[in-house]
Amino acid sequence: MAILHMTPVIVMAAEHKPIKPVSGYVCMALDAPDSVMMNFDHPIPLQTEPRDGAPMIAPALGVLPVATNVPETNGYVQSMNLAFKTGWVPAKYVKPYAKVHPGNTCTPYVMDDGKLGFVFGH
Repeated sequence: MAILHMTPVIVMAAEHKPIKPVSGYVCMALDAPDSVMMNFDHPIPLQTEPRDGAPMIAPALGVLPVATNVPETNGYVQSMNLAFKTGWVPAKYVKPYAKVHPGNTCTPYVMDDGKLGFVFGH
């Protein structure tokens, strides 16, 4: 009989520090029926243009920054991906962060690695 000895391995991700808030954006959250949220073949998209059928840049983030100075257009709101590439998300799936996560706060930030991040609180 063989005895298997396992040594625990601790894996830690480098934590990035927030540098400054992303001006002109607020945190929102995706809020859609489970049938939409769990459809991995057709995720809620971040699209190149505010119109149905526009090419997808990437799936929308679950927590996403939404532009405060760009009006909703054709049922889409302007957002961005983690590399700050702007695109458009269907507004019907986007709700204020505090409404989806009562008692909690979120602010989009530029992180020390130059990417988008978020600062959460309560």
